[in-house]
Amino acid sequence: MTEEEIVKINRKLKVMIDKSEVDETVARDLLVRFEELHINLMILQKTGIGKTVNELRRATTSEDLSRTAKNLLKKWKKLIPELSIAASSTHQPQKKDSINKIQRHEASKTTGRNASQLTTSISNVSWQTDDTVRLKSRELLANALSVTKIPEGLGDPVELSARIEDTIFKEIKDTTVKYGRRIRSLIFNLRDLKNPDLRTDVLLGNITPERLAVMTTGEMSSESLKKECAKFKEIAHRESLLAIDEGIGSDLIQCEKCKQNNCSYSELQTLSGDEPMTLFVLCRNCGHRWRG
Repeated sequence: MTEEEIVKINRKLKVMIDKSEVDETVARDLLVRFEELHINLMILQKTGIGKTVNELRRATTSEDLSRTAKNLLKKWKKLIPELSIAASSTHQPQKKDSINKIQRHEASKTTGRNASQLTTSISNVSWQTDDTVRLKSRELLANALSVTKIPEGLGDPVELSARIEDTIFKEIKDTTVKYGRRIRSLIFNLRDLKNPDLRTDVLLGNITPERLAVMTTGEMSSESLKKECAKFKEIAHRESLLAIDEGIGSDLIQCEKCKQNNCSYSELQTLSGDEPMTLFVLCRNCGHRWRG
């Protein structure tokens, strides 16, 4: 029941933030409820509440509410190094206190996972990095995934955006021009209302965040756009063939460049079947080409 309640509270906070209508009294009560519940690292990763509380902290004008959110984030952030120590330093004597009991309980859930897998899991927590550029990129990606209403049961945009950005950063290893270009391309394609299948496939898990992070613009395009591109390629191919085939000679067409009447022409259907054919003209005197 704890996780279900956390999801409901998280959803209420998101609605207020998205509408820019933060009710300070209600928001404070929800944060207090977060403090009362037992929240571990797995729940933080799964629900993305760290991201939501951080957004609330930045959105509110109330210093008291901002302070409450900040204290809550500090409390949750302590879970990350504690889990890392518990998993990688099991050979060291453990202190007999309540913190180590929690560490052992959490570490037991990671049996069979090596240190690198654990580090990857921890890096997916959206607020784990302090890099403002990376945090902003994750926020924009999450917004792009949420551009339309998300049905129940689909993936969490916050978690998915963290994994997408993390993959890009690990490949490029900085946040300069190449990184920014990749992020903008993903955001543009994910926000495209004419290409809803891309968002749906990511949210359903048909396209993994790691796969999306390296997809080209052509691979992300909608089926209708891919067909349109294929059509233009075919037209370009036909036009290239006209450069070889000089067509039918005619002295009735004057070159618009050298004004000589020594031309040849070819006709090609470049539009729909009920449209007139396009005339391609070549001046045999100066080599100038144009459409008639």
